[in-house]
Amino acid sequence: MRYTCQTSPRFIKKSFFNIHPITQSVLVIIGMSMTGVSAHAATSEAETTLPSLTFTTTATKTPTLVKNTIAQTTVIDEEQLQRYRGQSVIDVLRGQGGIYVTQNGGDGASSGVRLRGYSNSQVLVLIDGIRYSSATAGGAALSLLPVDQIDRIEIVYGASGSSLYGSDAMGGVIQIFTKGQNAQQSNVALTIGGGTQNSYKGQITGQYVNNGTILSLSTGYEKTDGIDATNSNAGLTNYPDRDGFESKNASFVTKHQLNDSISLGLTGLYAKSTTDYDSSDVYYKDYRPVLKSKFVNTYADYENGAINGFINFEKDKLSVNLKYGQSFDKSKSYDATTPNGGVFDTTQNQLNFQLGYQLPIGQIIAGYEHLDQNLDVSDKESYKITDRNIDSGFVGYQLANDNYDFQANIRHDRNSQFGNETTYNLGGAYRILPKTRIGASYATGFRAPTFNDLYGHAEGSYPYEGNPNLKAETSKNWEAFIENSNQYHKTRLTGFQSKLNDGLFYQYNFKAPSTTVNKSEAKIKGINLTSDWQVNHILFGIDYTNQRIESKNTGEVFKEDNNQPENKGIIYVGYQQPTFDIRLENQYVGDTKLDSYNLLNLTGNYYVSPNLTISSRLNNLTDKDYETVYGYRQKGINSFISLTYQWF
Repeated sequence: MRYTCQTSPRFIKKSFFNIHPITQSVLVIIGMSMTGVSAHAATSEAETTLPSLTFTTTATKTPTLVKNTIAQTTVIDEEQLQRYRGQSVIDVLRGQGGIYVTQNGGDGASSGVRLRGYSNSQVLVLIDGIRYSSATAGGAALSLLPVDQIDRIEIVYGASGSSLYGSDAMGGVIQIFTKGQNAQQSNVALTIGGGTQNSYKGQITGQYVNNGTILSLSTGYEKTDGIDATNSNAGLTNYPDRDGFESKNASFVTKHQLNDSISLGLTGLYAKSTTDYDSSDVYYKDYRPVLKSKFVNTYADYENGAINGFINFEKDKLSVNLKYGQSFDKSKSYDATTPNGGVFDTTQNQLNFQLGYQLPIGQIIAGYEHLDQNLDVSDKESYKITDRNIDSGFVGYQLANDNYDFQANIRHDRNSQFGNETTYNLGGAYRILPKTRIGASYATGFRAPTFNDLYGHAEGSYPYEGNPNLKAETSKNWEAFIENSNQYHKTRLTGFQSKLNDGLFYQYNFKAPSTTVNKSEAKIKGINLTSDWQVNHILFGIDYTNQRIESKNTGEVFKEDNNQPENKGIIYVGYQQPTFDIRLENQYVGDTKLDSYNLLNLTGNYYVSPNLTISSRLNNLTDKDYETVYGYRQKGINSFISLTYQWF
């Protein structure tokens, strides 16, 4: 795996940084493509292999080769994450096939991840195996988590994760692993960078590896002036100012191998952020003139992250894993309706216990989980219940060999608010030719309503009242695929279909507060084609997803509220040498209630020496004006360049 770091200050030319950031990026990227000087060690065979040879733990809860998984799975490793240096997790997901990202503006703004026709709250997010999806908002604050604190990201498409992880996984599972877990040698790395919108980034990472011990600590700081997010042409309240973002973040890993059988450790990821946004007018017209002048620059303070302690035992055919952790999602917003600060403080404490045993054919896993969800909120009158617990048990079987792959799981959840729910999945695959595999699976899923769904309260231009009578939504999901791979490519065609029952639907009411109801019944059908190629030094590929949503009861309203595109495509081409790599990609999003758009992005790395790397990106080359949420601008042409120096 490639490590990058940065240069000491004496190598930084001040005159270079006086050039406009976009010009810097263009010069750096062009320079990469024209330079042939050597410095960096030649790329190893392992580094150039296609993603099919990487491992995943999310898809099966045990280490499994991606080529043996039945559910569509993507692993974004450290080398791939380097393209997103200085960005957030939401920016990484924006560049993945089959995922549609919404965001209310620029860096740090409220965002959502939509997958296979399901909304943000129906996609489960984990950090090191600990549930991170918010118990209040439903989704995860991924725009607040910096890429530079992350080791890798695993994405499992579809509902097969419901029988492994429980609620919220109807659309898929996204798991984030903190930086330093796979450190191979001791080192210190320093990164500095800057870009458009007066964006600045700095980070230092120290890692110690010796005799089965790994210690890693990384701290970072980033700041940007941001963009004017609200589009006045949309008819929304607009205060023409930039919405900035500032973040202080850190991650740590401590792991120790006690002996051949026992390992233990502690990991953590933390981000403290401030995000500016535009306040909407309050619902009462009489207050509008006062609040318009008082809350032009509204903002929110956030604290997000997770901590996780674990102990693992492996001997012969038996494995035992014990994990205890906490995730937290804290915010305090200052706007027209909460001038003294509106508080949401959510914590989730989770205990995981898992057994695994290797059978003569395949392996069996079983486990128990306990989850406590607790909410502290300033509006205590509205939130009648602020805590709940979930006890879960699961058992599963997995077979993975050269010809057959099989997976079966069943899980039972007992929710203190919503009673009992059982989910299961069954899937298999067969290699019909040495390089060709076909497979199919069936899975059920569910999602319990969030605290906001049940008890949320909001005044302002769009008042809202929760519905305490809600019940859990459920789904039935089918998936079938054919894939072919060899030393040059991996290609997979996947067809999927879902049926959603008792879906939670945001019911607008312009004469009274809006609310959430169990009304949506929908069928989601789609296909996904992904094909990645590497021929000598050239990399290229395509990812295309087409999906359609057919709704009952709510007609086209479910589709409108869901706001997912029918089509998303990514085409890319790259060139890789020992001293540099470069990649050009085009993202297309079309057939939504918003305008379709194309985004052209260019990224590159230049390995000046084994110690020094220059990374650069240039996004939205055509300066496309587009929206992912009605009334909120996205960034136009933007750039970022960074230097990383590493002391071995």
